[in-house]
Amino acid sequence: MKLNPKISFEAFCRDVLLEPISPAWVAAYKSFEGKHLNESELEIYRELSGQQEYTPGTARSELWCIKGRRSAGTKTAAKFVTYLISVHSAEYRQFAAKRDRLHALVVLQSRDIARETMNYFASFYQDTVLSSEIVEVLKNSIELKSGFVISVATCSYRAPRGLSVPISLLDETGAWRTEGVDLDVSVYQSIRPAMIQFKNSRLIGLGSPWTQTGLLWNCWQHRFERTDRLVLHTPTEKMNPLISREELAREEAADPQNFAREFMAQFTSDIDSFIPSGDVDAAVQNGIREIAPIESRVYFAALDASGLQGRDKFTLAVCHRTGGSNGMGVTYDLLRSWSRAGVGEVVAEIATILKSYKIKQVTGDQFGAQFLRELLAQRGIDMKILPFTARSKPEIMLEFKLALSQGRIRLLDHPESLRELRSLESKRTSGGHFTISAPRNLHDDLAIVLALLNFSCKGSENRGWGLLASAGRRTMEFA
Repeated sequence: MKLNPKISFEAFCRDVLLEPISPAWVAAYKSFEGKHLNESELEIYRELSGQQEYTPGTARSELWCIKGRRSAGTKTAAKFVTYLISVHSAEYRQFAAKRDRLHALVVLQSRDIARETMNYFASFYQDTVLSSEIVEVLKNSIELKSGFVISVATCSYRAPRGLSVPISLLDETGAWRTEGVDLDVSVYQSIRPAMIQFKNSRLIGLGSPWTQTGLLWNCWQHRFERTDRLVLHTPTEKMNPLISREELAREEAADPQNFAREFMAQFTSDIDSFIPSGDVDAAVQNGIREIAPIESRVYFAALDASGLQGRDKFTLAVCHRTGGSNGMGVTYDLLRSWSRAGVGEVVAEIATILKSYKIKQVTGDQFGAQFLRELLAQRGIDMKILPFTARSKPEIMLEFKLALSQGRIRLLDHPESLRELRSLESKRTSGGHFTISAPRNLHDDLAIVLALLNFSCKGSENRGWGLLASAGRRTMEFA
C-alpha cells in the first residue's frame, strides 16, 4: 500500500491503524519530529519538556520519555515505529546498500513484554490496510516488502551487533539495570554504532523511574544539555485519558510514594542502589572463581539454608582473613549454590567441603537450627546457634557495604553473585523504615551469604573455624 508521504503521525494512527492517540502524545511526537505546534500543543510541550521555547523545523535523533505506568507509552512508540517504516522507509534506504535489510530494533526488559509488544506490531500489520506489506511474520520479527525487519529482543548488548538499525525503541530502560551491571548503558552504547550511518536515525527510549542511577536518570539529569535529544516527563494522567482521576486518587491514597514513582513518573528518594557498582568492581579478584584450601590458612564459612524447596537457593561461602592498612579484611575462597535438590544430598556435599577447609564447628541462627544441626551432626559437623534480630540484620548488610567501600573485601569472579550485589536496593517503607533486598522477581541469596560471612568472620572469637547460617528472610528492615 502506498501512503501519502505527507501524512502526519496523528492521522496515520487515526486513519490507518484505526487507533487514535491522546493529544499529549500527539504533541510529544510532533515536537520529536520538529513539526509546527498549535497553541494547545505548545502548552503541552512546555509542560512535558520543562522548556518555554520551541523552534520547529529540526527533528531530534533521540526521544526519551520518563513515563508513568499505563500511560500508553509503549504502544504509542510502537505505532510511531510503524509510522516511520510505512511512510519514510525510502528516506532510510538512501543511506544503505540496495539489498541491505534495515532493522527497526525493539529492545525490552523481558520475554513476556517482548511477546506483548510483538503482538502490537502484528496487529498493526495483520488487522489493517498494511497487511499487503507483510512478507513473513515470525516469533520475534516481521519482515516487510520495503526491506525493513521489525525485530524484537530482550535487553542485551549483543542484540544490535551485525544489524543496520535506522530505528530503535528501548522500552522500560529504568528497570534494565536490575538485570545486570549498567545493562542499560551497555545496550545503548552497542546500539548507537548500528545507527550511525543513518543521518535521519530515530531512537526512542522509554522508562518508568526506579532508582536515581543509570541511563534513564542520566538523560533526565541532563535533559536540557543536548539539542539532538528531547527528554519529556510523561505522567499517566496527562498521557492516557482512559485512566480515570478517581482510580489514580485511590492509588495515591494507598501509597503516596509508590504513586509518585509509578504514576506521576517522579524519581523519588525512597529507592536507591545499596552498594555502588564501582565498589563491587574494585573488590573482584579478576579471573578467580575458586581458591583451593591451603594447609596453613584458617578458614571461615557462611551458609544460607533458604532454598531447596522454592525459588531461593541454598548457598555456601568460604573465606579467610587478611590484614591491611584499613584493618582486618576478608578474601573469599569458595562460593557454591544449590536449588531444588535433596536436603540430605546438599548437606552431605557441604560437610565434605567444610572438612576440606578444616572447618569442624558451625554456627547457625534459630530458624530451622535443630533440623540443620541433626543433619550436620550426622556428618561430623557440630552446629552452634547464633540468633539474628531485626537490629542485627541491617548491621550485617551495612558492615559489608562499609568493608567494600574501604577496600577490605576481595570477591571471587562469580558473575551471578556480582550481579546480585550490584542489584541490591535500599527502599524506604511507608512506616519510615528501610528495607535492603533484591529488586522485584530477582534473588539475593548469594549476596546475603557473602555479607553474613564477612560479619561472622569479623566478629567471631573462634580460632580455626566459624560458620554463620541464615534461614533465608530476604528483607532487612530497620528504623
